[in-house]
Amino acid sequence: MKILHTIPGLDVSSGGPTTCTYNLLKGLRANKVEADVLTFKSKQENAKMIGNDSFIKLVDDDAIAPLLFSKNFNNYLINNQEYDLYHANALWTLPSHMTIKTAHRNNKPVVLAPHGMLYPQALQVSKWKKELIYRIFQKSDLLKATCLQATCMEEVKHIRSLNIQTPVAIIPNCLNLNTNCKPRLIQNNTRRFGFIGRLHPIKNIHHLLECWKNLKAYTDDSELIIIGGGDTEYEIELKRYIIDHKMNNITFTGFIEQELLKELIPQFDYLVLPSKSENFGMVVPEALINGVPVLASKGTPWEELNTHQCGWWYNQDELSDVLIQAIQLSESNRIEMGRRGRKLVKEKYSMDIVSLQMKQLYHWILTKGNKPAFVVE
Repeated sequence: MKILHTIPGLDVSSGGPTTCTYNLLKGLRANKVEADVLTFKSKQENAKMIGNDSFIKLVDDDAIAPLLFSKNFNNYLINNQEYDLYHANALWTLPSHMTIKTAHRNNKPVVLAPHGMLYPQALQVSKWKKELIYRIFQKSDLLKATCLQATCMEEVKHIRSLNIQTPVAIIPNCLNLNTNCKPRLIQNNTRRFGFIGRLHPIKNIHHLLECWKNLKAYTDDSELIIIGGGDTEYEIELKRYIIDHKMNNITFTGFIEQELLKELIPQFDYLVLPSKSENFGMVVPEALINGVPVLASKGTPWEELNTHQCGWWYNQDELSDVLIQAIQLSESNRIEMGRRGRKLVKEKYSMDIVSLQMKQLYHWILTKGNKPAFVVE
């Protein structure tokens, strides 16, 4: 089988969909699946691609905002018809729509991965634009896809709430375990908490800061490092809050590239993900594989933090209590939490395991054989 993934960008600064798509391609090819990915060359100076592998098919970025209409992207799809199946990543722009159209024109199956873009909170961002696009082509594309890919059952529920009855494969994002650091051996002098992600109100960082301030008696001897960039106004608001309340143990680093991030993550005692809504959160398995327990809100799909005892999956009003528990937890128990987290990632979220599931999905679609257990119809 020969597969073509499509995605608007593969810059290292593009976030989770970039990393998980790239890891999946690496895993598929390691499992003897001929898979390519089509994307744009970056227009930005000093932009860094996530990789320079031969399976990354680049076209010059002639995309016209806001829908990213591109003759170059469309021409590649028209001129390269040797693929047996297409896999489009992301919604709301024309690269995925063109992929769907190409698949139907060539009478080929197509998988569409929304990457959390149908969550209710995500639909509220640029709401009127998305409602218009949904009517014009997005709903039709979701219905025309042979199968959708969701990362968890929560995402399936949001898809079904839109009355989209297309089959859905529940396959998580994956991690390349060969490129991650090992847990540190030296104990921190103070409890060090980290946030990694886009700075945006949906990430609920302001709630984390409020809890941190209100727990001054506990957090004075701890440290909070906030890594990421994004909404400039939101970042200014957060920094102003810190200054106004004289919070001296919080650091903003800005965006950090993946290679340096791999070195920083093991230096945390805990990762905090306070998001109002999060589809998967690649930072969670990236922390767990490094032996770092995670505090994640129930706006994320990480119930396994509780069931596997490798962190806390909490209600928004429980964050203060959870922070206290994490600060007071003995180092030996924190390390044991970390070991359980590493075990979970190795058994469920490794690149090898997830790519085998995807290979099974592609085989089912192409041969019309026995439906995999992870497909919901």
